[in-house]
Amino acid sequence: MQRRPRPHETILGMPRLSPMLASPFGEPFDDDDWLFEVKWDGYRALAYVSGDEVYLDSRNKKPLLPKFPSLKEISRAVKKGPVILDGEIIAVRGGRVDFSYLRSDPKSVSFVVFDILFLGNRLLTGCTLIERKYELSRVVREEDPVVISQTVEGSGKALFEWVRSRDMEGIVAKRKDSVYRAGEESRDWLKVKNAREGCFWVLGYARSPGRLLGSLVVAEKGEDGFAIVGRVSSGLSRDYEMRLLETLRPLSLEELLSSAGPVQNLPPRRERQGVQWVRPYFGVEVAFTEMTPDGRLRHPVFRGLAGEDHYGP
Repeated sequence: MQRRPRPHETILGMPRLSPMLASPFGEPFDDDDWLFEVKWDGYRALAYVSGDEVYLDSRNKKPLLPKFPSLKEISRAVKKGPVILDGEIIAVRGGRVDFSYLRSDPKSVSFVVFDILFLGNRLLTGCTLIERKYELSRVVREEDPVVISQTVEGSGKALFEWVRSRDMEGIVAKRKDSVYRAGEESRDWLKVKNAREGCFWVLGYARSPGRLLGSLVVAEKGEDGFAIVGRVSSGLSRDYEMRLLETLRPLSLEELLSSAGPVQNLPPRRERQGVQWVRPYFGVEVAFTEMTPDGRLRHPVFRGLAGEDHYGP
């Protein structure tokens, strides 16, 4: 079993690093000073490879090789080392990258490599992105389970349209002359998500410290009642919190069930105490990356109110 390294120590003789993070950005763009690549929907990981030895470190400094033992074969794709590779662990089902499938512990996964941070005895984080991409092409070959992320120069809009046509997560724009800022969120890397949008019912809200309202409990309505699809707090401004607090009509859970009918996916009993249930209210607009197989919104973001105020049953 992989031993968890202590903070600040080395891994396989190389310095332990944290991945550089991309800043959110609203729209795709074209610019010849930038490279664009697919935003992969999986687990971010740094791979430390020395000879036949491999250590996979998660973004939160947890060992990933016990969960994905087949990725021990990453070493076969490294022509020269030791190296630290930055990439994403993904799983494919039905011809598309599927994060929900990845969480179900599939037998076959891939490691998509998009950066190299260390080579031989040299740290490469001070090199430009172009220089690092060159080193990556020299020392890593595409061999199962390793896939090398391809880049597009200057044409972010076209790549985004290609990604959207295949219902993928989004793109990442990276400034060509940028250095690697380990552990930092930087404007030198920008992520543009391919978000879906929908209108949902509000069935309640859960207060949180420093917020007037907190997170909205949102649901879809079907023939047999409501089904809760998640909680939304990201993007919910203080102004919208005030407007919703003036509009929403508090109910007990018993009153909600009596008036609205069955409600599926209710939170566990211990979590219901923190929820103020309300008379069902339609509709709030929410952007999200996908609906999971168990009927939950992934990465939901509040976008606003839709149409005129309208109350349900």
